[in-house]
Amino acid sequence: MDQGNGGNRREEHDPLRGGAAMFVSQVLGLTDPTTDLANDLSPIKRDVNASVYTIQLESSVGPAAFLVYAYVLDDRGGEGHTGRELFDAGLATLQQAAQRSSPGPRAVAHAETETYGFILATTPGTYRALTGVPEPSIPHEPSPGAPPPFEDAAQIRSDAAQDLLATLRRANAHATDWLAAVQRSSNGEDGDPSKESIAFSEEETELALFLLDDESIGNLLRALNLLVSTAQRQAAAALSDEDSEPEGWD
Repeated sequence: MDQGNGGNRREEHDPLRGGAAMFVSQVLGLTDPTTDLANDLSPIKRDVNASVYTIQLESSVGPAAFLVYAYVLDDRGGEGHTGRELFDAGLATLQQAAQRSSPGPRAVAHAETETYGFILATTPGTYRALTGVPEPSIPHEPSPGAPPPFEDAAQIRSDAAQDLLATLRRANAHATDWLAAVQRSSNGEDGDPSKESIAFSEEETELALFLLDDESIGNLLRALNLLVSTAQRQAAAALSDEDSEPEGWD
């Protein structure tokens, strides 16, 4: 793997970040200098005894986004938990998410020394590509892969369309609120957030990792593409019919 954002230099003497860089280098077999790798770790959360970093690397499966959780095991943070407690809880949460095939990061590796604990995580799609191991499937009734009975298909389409419409309206409202908040926090009232480097919160990073997974919204994108392309064809056909109407048609 190669580092994907090497132009961002940060010279900081941070033993936790340095340890996180060494951990990532060892797990992924990187040959880059550890100091360069540490500079490319972008902190998204920092407490007295814990940090979360992001980094994007070029891999054999394409650009891969990673989260690095780093803990000072014996220190107690602002919320009263030791780094050990946070490390154990974070690892358990990631492992449970993988077992349930729920959205969110997947743990690639973890390690600990006498002082520090580290967890490397990535998107479900990148995890599958890197490991070649499919995630456990969760039984559904009925299976989403099974075609519905012919007589039920029309009703299922109607109900699903209404649910999808309501969900998309809510999602668009959330996106509007998020963009407005990004705009307010950007430099200058008229700044363009799309041209800036946004410092993600932990929740935003989880959302971004979810979107980077090819399968996270694959069916949604396919459904939207089918709906839009069909609507465009129908609109073009309707206009064509209007143009071909005989003169004097009322």
